[in-house]
Amino acid sequence: MHKQFRVVPISSPPDVEKLLRRLKDAKVNLAGAGGSNVEFGGEFAFAVDDGQEDRTIEVLDRHHYPYRIYEYEVNPELTLCWLENTPGSLHACIARVAADNLETGRIIRDVLIGVPGKEGVPAQVFSEQVRTPLTVDRDDTGAWPAGT
Repeated sequence: MHKQFRVVPISSPPDVEKLLRRLKDAKVNLAGAGGSNVEFGGEFAFAVDDGQEDRTIEVLDRHHYPYRIYEYEVNPELTLCWLENTPGSLHACIARVAADNLETGRIIRDVLIGVPGKEGVPAQVFSEQVRTPLTVDRDDTGAWPAGT
């Protein structure tokens, strides 16, 4: 669950059920799902089983869904935590992401919880850059310019 697809479920009207049916018909298995305002112009965020990314892209392209793909350890917006089924596990993950976000000028957009596996319960935390005095002077990597 190292990649996250973020899709605007456009149809007329926007329809999450139709998107899910199209993924099901293509035998794409969702390993996790989340999002907000998904039929009000928001994004439906989901992860698929490893090896099903190309099939997922084919479905999204065939039906002209606008989408973005983020990959853990490639895109800084996406954090992957492996949770234990114990009180406070999600809090520890979110606290770590929130602390990192303070340094980079990001805020948490949403959280996607996945299907439990042998490594635990996967949680993807998606954060987006906000324009603040802390981030205006930083370069595209989030680093301060030399000499500051």
